[in-house]
Amino acid sequence: MSLNDRTAQAPSAVAWDTPGTRAALGKWLAQHTAKSLGWLVALVALLYCTVVVLPPWAAWIPVPAFGLLMYCLMTSLLRMSNFRRMYLILINYPWLQQHDGVHMSKGKVAVFVLPDPDNPAKTASPKEPGVLLKRWNRVVRKGFKDELWYAGDPRFAVVVAEPGFRSMGYARQPTAFSPRTSPRSRGLSPEARRRAMAIGARLGPERGESRSRSRQG
Repeated sequence: MSLNDRTAQAPSAVAWDTPGTRAALGKWLAQHTAKSLGWLVALVALLYCTVVVLPPWAAWIPVPAFGLLMYCLMTSLLRMSNFRRMYLILINYPWLQQHDGVHMSKGKVAVFVLPDPDNPAKTASPKEPGVLLKRWNRVVRKGFKDELWYAGDPRFAVVVAEPGFRSMGYARQPTAFSPRTSPRSRGLSPEARRRAMAIGARLGPERGESRSRSRQG
């Protein structure tokens, strides 16, 4: 399978049309659904043991395990909530490839370094959501040296994968979708702006629009 090189001026196909993409996203959803169900079953089983099996004086013993299982369940559910945004990215952006697109930081965290689509001399570093149990931390620790596959705009959000759609994941800029931050408005081409709007990213007015509004005011 051939992917679009990041230097291509106008990739014609979106990632969703690339053979294997739909199956990979379906597998991602199935894996996270299974994990969520597994954590839920473990949580219910622990609750049953606490209420039925353990004597009252020992009810405090499983409390740390409750906290851990609840964290794992919430983390898995939050990751599943990214499914729709991943789908929107894949139907609006092509797959690209980037050598040295991810590396391990001094803090042992995977850092994505991807080119700005409108200015390849600059880079952006979207982050994998969450605090613990990040998949790409494990991938990079194992010595990932291949080219990174990604779809999306690293100034907002991307879907990432190893060659062959392995380890599919999601990374975003913390400011891309949060209403508590100022939306991005500069340095965006019309095509980049159109695609960012299609995935639900927050965008400020274009420079010309902001000037006209200030004059009207």
